[in-house]
Amino acid sequence: MLGPLATAVMRILWDRGPSSVAEVLDSLNHGRPRQLAYTTVMTILTRLHERGLVERTRVGRGYVYRTAGDEPASVEALAGQAVDAVLARYGSAAVRQFGERLGGLDPELRARLIRLAGGEPR
Repeated sequence: MLGPLATAVMRILWDRGPSSVAEVLDSLNHGRPRQLAYTTVMTILTRLHERGLVERTRVGRGYVYRTAGDEPASVEALAGQAVDAVLARYGSAAVRQFGERLGGLDPELRARLIRLAGGEPR
């Protein structure tokens, strides 16, 4: 879903709110023995923006970034992207494997998942 650095960037934005690349970089580099480059953080933020997980506003020559949603909404969006990627790559085999794993779940959790999916438990 997200790598460790992108996850850390999202965590900073959720905790701090709107931030520039330099502010995110300072937070990431705090106490880090090997400092990250400005361009590394800028690339991560650009990719998160392209995925729709962060929004940005031009301020001067740069941008201020903010999360596109709260943490639960972002996790939901990431999960959807992951499911889409698996389905696009593996199609019906992925659906079949998911279905097989549902059978081994705790019956209460299985029923809850089926309700969330809009179906009724058998």
